[in-house]
Amino acid sequence: MKSQILPVLNLACILAGGLDVRPSGPATEVEPRDCVVLPGPTNAVQFRIYTNASPDAPHLFNTFDIEAYGDSLLKSPGVDAVKRSLTNSAPNLWLHNILVDGKGPVLATTNNMTVIEQASGPEWKYVGLDVSAAYRSQLESYKRGILFVAPDLFVVFDHLVAKEPASFQMVLHPPAVARVDPVWHDLRLDLPKGAFRVHAPGTKKTPRFWRPVESAADQLLAHTVTVQLGPTNKLATLDMLTVFAVYRAGEKKDDDYAFRLVESNTSIGARIHRDGWPTLVAFKLDSAAPSASITGFGFNGPVAVDVFKPKRKVQ
Repeated sequence: MKSQILPVLNLACILAGGLDVRPSGPATEVEPRDCVVLPGPTNAVQFRIYTNASPDAPHLFNTFDIEAYGDSLLKSPGVDAVKRSLTNSAPNLWLHNILVDGKGPVLATTNNMTVIEQASGPEWKYVGLDVSAAYRSQLESYKRGILFVAPDLFVVFDHLVAKEPASFQMVLHPPAVARVDPVWHDLRLDLPKGAFRVHAPGTKKTPRFWRPVESAADQLLAHTVTVQLGPTNKLATLDMLTVFAVYRAGEKKDDDYAFRLVESNTSIGARIHRDGWPTLVAFKLDSAAPSASITGFGFNGPVAVDVFKPKRKVQ
């Protein structure tokens, strides 16, 4: 399934085809455009990432919301929590989504992330973001890609290049009823209307397991817990996929999903089984390269998506 490459757009645009870059507040407010929404503002399932690095922004930079069927599965820390965190000296106060050596980004109006690439296909949408400016003291570069594959998958691709080997952690603050599965070590949440599974596929040598951690953030963010995931050793470069399977409450069983990391010299991806049928997603490691391939599947755009659907028998 070929990528359709779209022109790079400014964050102040409302994007065509259901991909939305918009302000998080009411339309009457005068403020910077500060979030990207996939697949679109009217969908029953939405993934919203915040792009405004100002410490006064309505939501914390480079964190996200996930909403499904009327339930809030993940909620970005708001400006009140950010301001209270600035006066809190607790060493284990982790609000930021990505930590480098235990530290988050530098919040400043000059450090906003920008859209650098987009692509779409019949059942998927992708946006690539440059997050480097806010992490410039720690990283050479940081690219974050977000892919939506209908009807229920969001895949986040983080590509971080450090100035010297560093420790990396992803931190989330789901509702307090979320749990880490003891067998698969993925994060699971079931609310009355919406549900999710969050899995970061790794290898036998480099497993990536979610684990609950004690954090002062639990006191700032009511009715939440803190969970963390990341490699156990310091790395100069990190390529990490995080898969969010989002669905209606009660719609899926424990064995309806399976995840496996796939890699090549030119790309990283995952084979995701949904209800027994495979979906392959892949991200190009070098954006400037003319092409990439994975498991014999070649592609030219920034991402590739192959959704297998069985053919219906003709009666």
